Amino acid sequence: MRLPFTRSRPSTPETPQVRLEREGRDEIARITRAVEKVPWSINLVQLLWTAGPATLIGAWASFLLGYGRAPTTENYIFFISYTVITGVAGILANLTHQFTKSRRTERTSAKIAKVVTALPELLLSTRDLIVEKLEGNARRREAAAMLLRKQDLSPGGVELAALELLDDRDSARIISQIEIYRRSGLKARIRDLVALYGETIEPQLAELREIAPEAASLLHKRFQGRAPTLRRGVPRDENFIERILAAIGQDDELLMTLQDVEEMLILAFELISGRQIPMLTFEYKGRWRLAQAFDALEQARARHRIAQATGVSRLKALATYLAEQSGTLMEDAASGLHSEVLLSRSQGAINALAEQVQRLALAFNEGERHYHPQLVYKADLLTNAIRLYRSVSSSYERIGREHEQLIRMLERWESINDDQHAANTRLRLGPGRRGLRIRERIIELNDEAKAQVCKGLAKVLGDMEMTGSRELNVAKEREWRLEAEVDRLKRLAIEITLILEPHIQLSRPEVQRAINSTNAADFGQLELNLSAAAKAAMGAAMVKEIEVDLSRSAEQLALALVRHYQVELEPEAIDFLIKQYGARKKTLNMLSNFHASHSHKEIPNVSYLSQRPPAVGKPPRSWYRALVVARRALNA
Repeated sequence: MRLPFTRSRPSTPETPQVRLEREGRDEIARITRAVEKVPWSINLVQLLWTAGPATLIGAWASFLLGYGRAPTTENYIFFISYTVITGVAGILANLTHQFTKSRRTERTSAKIAKVVTALPELLLSTRDLIVEKLEGNARRREAAAMLLRKQDLSPGGVELAALELLDDRDSARIISQIEIYRRSGLKARIRDLVALYGETIEPQLAELREIAPEAASLLHKRFQGRAPTLRRGVPRDENFIERILAAIGQDDELLMTLQDVEEMLILAFELISGRQIPMLTFEYKGRWRLAQAFDALEQARARHRIAQATGVSRLKALATYLAEQSGTLMEDAASGLHSEVLLSRSQGAINALAEQVQRLALAFNEGERHYHPQLVYKADLLTNAIRLYRSVSSSYERIGREHEQLIRMLERWESINDDQHAANTRLRLGPGRRGLRIRERIIELNDEAKAQVCKGLAKVLGDMEMTGSRELNVAKEREWRLEAEVDRLKRLAIEITLILEPHIQLSRPEVQRAINSTNAADFGQLELNLSAAAKAAMGAAMVKEIEVDLSRSAEQLALALVRHYQVELEPEAIDFLIKQYGARKKTLNMLSNFHASHSHKEIPNVSYLSQRPPAVGKPPRSWYRALVVARRALNA
């Protein structure tokens, strides 16, 4: 009994670190238990019941029905002896199984813990390698952008990032002061500083936007008093899955970048931590001719989108490759640059590289043999650059062919649709069998799939540790060491993709679109010194913080309905998309008005004017001539 007005003994508080450890261990144990779903105690009770009372009762009833009388004493002795012998044998077999299963469970837990520990560490190593592969100002900008993506970045960190990007201490100090006011919730002071120093900082941000759009956008948000949040997450690098699959299909790791490795590591850790990614698609039920035309049109749209993504992906791979190599004019391939800018910079860098190769070959022919290593290096760079440029050219040529096929499928859909009743192709919201419907799916790993993925990744990580240590011992020079580490990480991203494919079908276009349309979880708070249990708990917590935002996917579906399928957005459909998926009413009304103000024949089939592919063309002959001159000089 506690006396009134007396203080109770304070309980020992559970520190955040201890709570993380406990929650993380529970998460690992829960995934492990998914491998063996039935407890051994239940199996043991079932065995005892089957070998004991159930057998005796069954024997007695069978004897009574067969002979019309109860069993004799000899019969009871027989059945009891049989029951005891089989029961003991079953118990011994079950105990043997439990001993072996406990070892297997321990091994599974160890593999899960190994993967949960390794993925965040590999993620940080990949980011460091991305920065290390760049040079000069490009390295400073990339590092600053990584800092600005951190949700918990201190005012000092914001000032450092601003100084790296703007190279102006006064502007950096102002932005850090805004960060301090933001943390204190003093929005009035933020507005004062923005109004006072906007004329100075805005032109600097505009100049930065020309060379590093994404970094400029991140810094501009900090200047406006806005910071990343765990609920919003981090935007993904678009089409990273396509680039990795292309590297697998064509056996060419140059088609993928280190940023793709980073994105795949994040995706794998998200799924293991319990991330659920929603996916919206169309389906049609109704007349078979319309259904056939619908399937053909959907396949044509998917192939056209893949062709567009492939062209952009190949161009980014080329620009990134040139930026990562020393001695090229391509300083960086900053995120957010338009395709035309990337193409122009890449062509200029390859032109300069071809001129360098020709000059080195001429000097080598004139007897300056010390240029041999440099000539070999530059010739290899030019060879790889030409190969990547040819893949860019063929990818953009494919867009035209897929566009023609899409137009034919659209015309077929329209001709069949004109002959059918309008109700057959309207967007169905309530009961009814025929019509277009929106289908929802969730991309996720259940506990059993998580355990299987972790087992596969643990084996891959073990093999990487063995081969990686040998490669890095040989690769003592910086360039060789970097290339060896890049190759290891790219092989890891490829293995992760192959392990995830049977569970979530990454090769399907709709799955790739769903993943690209969502933001990734912000794992910036994960540190190297955390244990596996703490990393598991933090990963699960960060994944749960991500808000489900289907507004972008819903608006894309609405656009496809109006522009491709000639379906009118009725008021009921607009209300449904707004309430169910959070689509913007203004956007949907604009699409509805567009459909109403144009006749059926006036609506163009496809309009991609904002995404018109750049004129790539074939590689110039001067590039090939430079390679021929270099080859002749080296073989002389």
